[in-house]
Amino acid sequence: MQLAFITLAATGSNSGISALGINLWAFVSQLISFLIVLYILGKWLLPIVQRMLAKRQDLIREGIENAERAKQDLIEAGKNADQIIHEARRQAQETIERATRNAEQVAQQIEKEARDRAEKIAQQYEARIQQEANRARMELSRAVVNLSIDAAGKVINRSIDSKDNRRLVEEFVTASDKSRNN
Repeated sequence: MQLAFITLAATGSNSGISALGINLWAFVSQLISFLIVLYILGKWLLPIVQRMLAKRQDLIREGIENAERAKQDLIEAGKNADQIIHEARRQAQETIERATRNAEQVAQQIEKEARDRAEKIAQQYEARIQQEANRARMELSRAVVNLSIDAAGKVINRSIDSKDNRRLVEEFVTASDKSRNN
């Protein structure tokens, strides 16, 4: 029907489109060719281009989302790093405090052991001194007994059995030592 209308318009007068110098048949054929090309492009090429644009849009969207995730991960990693550093400092402080307490305890233990050892040594020396003093007293007592026997023997001018005399003098010295200690 359109073709009939175009033919009727072309057979009319030389006025209208012909007057402008446009060939109606050439125009119509070019218009039909353009519409066919437009239909082919719309049918096959446009979906391909739209798919490519959609893929490109998805790729760009994915890149933006990845960038946002990376930004969030970086912020979170920064927070985690701060927490890790804070925790490490806290643990280091606790370790230092524990080491200080342990060192103080060890120093106190060493000091206590040194005091105990010094006290033990002092007690040992005191016991030794006491033993030496007792031994010296005994020797002195024996010497006094011997001197007393010798003196008594010279005074009496006779010889006394030294065993009996010694026994008597030792009993006397022991009795006098006991009375001095009480």
